[in-house]
Amino acid sequence: MNLETTLAQLEQAQLVRPLMGDDLAYIFKHVLTQEAAYQSLLVKRRRELHRQVAIYYEGFCSGDLDEVAELLAYHYSQAGDDAKTLTYATLAGDVALRRYATTEAIAHYAQALEIAQRMEAGSEQLLHLYTCRGRAFELSGHYTQALANYAEMETKAGQRGDSALGLAAVMARATLYATPTASFNPAQAQALADHALALARALGDRRAEAKTLWLLLLINFNTGHPREAVVYGERSLAIARELGLHEQLAFTLNDITYAYLIVSDQVERALEALNEAHALWQAQGNLAMLAGSLASLSEFYQLVGDYEQALALSEEAYNIGQSIGNLWDQSYSRMMVGNIYLDRGQVDHAMAIMEESIRLGEQASFIVAPIAAGATLARTYGLLGAPERGLDLARRALAKAEAQFPLWESLVAAILAQLYLLLGDDHEAEIALKQAYVRFTPGPLYSPVPLADAELGLARREYARVIALMDEHIAFLRQAGLHAYLADALYLQGQALLAQGQTDRALDVLVEARAEAEALGARRILWRILFALGQIEAGRGHAAEAQALREQARTTVEAIANHIGAAELRTSFLNQPPVQAVLSAGLTTRDEGQTAPQPGPPPQGEREDGGQRTSDDR
Repeated sequence: MNLETTLAQLEQAQLVRPLMGDDLAYIFKHVLTQEAAYQSLLVKRRRELHRQVAIYYEGFCSGDLDEVAELLAYHYSQAGDDAKTLTYATLAGDVALRRYATTEAIAHYAQALEIAQRMEAGSEQLLHLYTCRGRAFELSGHYTQALANYAEMETKAGQRGDSALGLAAVMARATLYATPTASFNPAQAQALADHALALARALGDRRAEAKTLWLLLLINFNTGHPREAVVYGERSLAIARELGLHEQLAFTLNDITYAYLIVSDQVERALEALNEAHALWQAQGNLAMLAGSLASLSEFYQLVGDYEQALALSEEAYNIGQSIGNLWDQSYSRMMVGNIYLDRGQVDHAMAIMEESIRLGEQASFIVAPIAAGATLARTYGLLGAPERGLDLARRALAKAEAQFPLWESLVAAILAQLYLLLGDDHEAEIALKQAYVRFTPGPLYSPVPLADAELGLARREYARVIALMDEHIAFLRQAGLHAYLADALYLQGQALLAQGQTDRALDVLVEARAEAEALGARRILWRILFALGQIEAGRGHAAEAQALREQARTTVEAIANHIGAAELRTSFLNQPPVQAVLSAGLTTRDEGQTAPQPGPPPQGEREDGGQRTSDDR
């Protein structure tokens, strides 16, 4: 009896049916029938049939084994062929990992490792399997399992007396400890990296040396030592370029960028490094790192004031992260762009973006997001007239920064100082600012710190100090091309100049501030600038110009209020004395020279009469 006749009889008996779309394949109609038929076969016969099926698929699909690797691993495993199973389980794991199917990849690598250890496989194969399984654990956010995987790898290396395998395990553990996840442990990372560097040099392994220098870059940057990070990073880059290590080159370029953005004279190099890293990740098809580089580029363009490009890059990064199920990338892509929407007065969207970044970051154990996005959300509450709500968020973010990620202490402490100023507590604001200056370096990422200091100076009527401080900061922002903060710095200096009676210079400064804010579409600061200009024009006897500026300020405030969905936040925003001053002035034609209460610098505490708080008000 031939096969076709047998299949026809089985189909007629309703035991099997053709697989839809495939004339050569049949499936059992019921699982129990399949199991009974399978169990009726002798073990030897089962194995032979599995072998025949595997050999058929191996030959028939020889041009595309990736697509049948999982099937081949199964059939060769059931056939008892360890060597073939190892080959195809490894390939199936590689295919799954490339597709970011991390659960499947982990299962395939586990099967391959069990066989590899039984067969006493070579070091190169063990290195590949342990490293890839660890990477799959990391991509899926299972950092504890990843560390256990690398510890097992190190133990196996010790049993075999394999220094190279042991070095790779040490570097893998150090990488996890150096990365801002729930496993972040800089002291442990430093000890492992020092050991790895000594071992790499003893073995003459320059590839490992380049990676270890990159680890030391990460450790120093993440613990608040950016200049030392740059030194280690550039040593890593030199070796990676010399040896043509494209993946290592991309990793180092990606991370040295952040150190460049803290060191004041390295802004252009930061963009060069980001663009080169982005091109390398794109060429290598590493989607997880490509998304990260796009998010980093988004941050850079935000700093220089190209908000449209920043938002486009952020969205692209988010979409890639979503397509591969990478919560880390999704959180990171959203972490800072909430500030753009806040600047534009799109408050609801800004807060939703910040909250999403925090939520995704917590799910992915990405410890930076709850700190960075949490602090900006706290600042948002302050700007909306609810500093008490922001204070709790800022304190929690600062506690996390102190305990887990000191690099962010300066920025979070500066925001905390701003919130205390809104509450009229310049003493606590000063304490927070002192903490902000402990790790401060005059670079792009720390630009908000001098702004908070200037707000404290205005609150204490230290006008000469504010003017000098902003002179220096404005010069830096211009030289570095950091337009995101320039309007704020100019506005604060303009307020100090007005307080000193330097009206002509204040006018020039505020006109420039207006141009900067309008170029960004930054309603958050624009309404304050417009109102200040209106007050100057009123004092100069230009009633029509003054009223036009006040009306523009009122329209801007109303546009912001229309994007605040929560009724209590909309009310708290509109009830702030500076906002009330704008709304009343925009509706009333005032006599020449008559002035309304000035909206204070953002953010800063005001008395109920609209004047500035001082230390005497406490």
